[in-house]
Amino acid sequence: MKKFLVAFAFLVGTAATSMANTSNYYADNAAVDQVFQNAAEVSLSAYDFNAMKTENNTTTVSSEKNAVVAWALCWVVGGFGIHRHYLGTSGSMWALYTFTGCGIFGIIPTVDWFVLLIDGVVNKNIDKYVDNEKFFMWA
Repeated sequence: MKKFLVAFAFLVGTAATSMANTSNYYADNAAVDQVFQNAAEVSLSAYDFNAMKTENNTTTVSSEKNAVVAWALCWVVGGFGIHRHYLGTSGSMWALYTFTGCGIFGIIPTVDWFVLLIDGVVNKNIDKYVDNEKFFMWA
């Protein structure tokens, strides 16, 4: 209970001291109105949205992925499967990685890290891992 009271007192004290300096801040309404008056009006009718459509009504992103970026993402946040999203896997892969204890307690991201290091960074070929829907991307 003492720890809670000390933490609460610290938070209240921090909030009180940070609120003490708010009198120095003000909004110049005339300057804000001037910004809005000088702003350029944008119309959506100037864009050709039909040119952006593809055959199945989806937009595609360049399939060229950087192996070093995928490897670095695996190194930093591999337990959450963010590197797999970068490589173009399904939207639920983050849940599979997270809810299996960061990829079966970190084993899967560790293997992914080595695979991306060897095949991606050294051999510069990660084509078989891009848009791979398998849980084990190397299998």
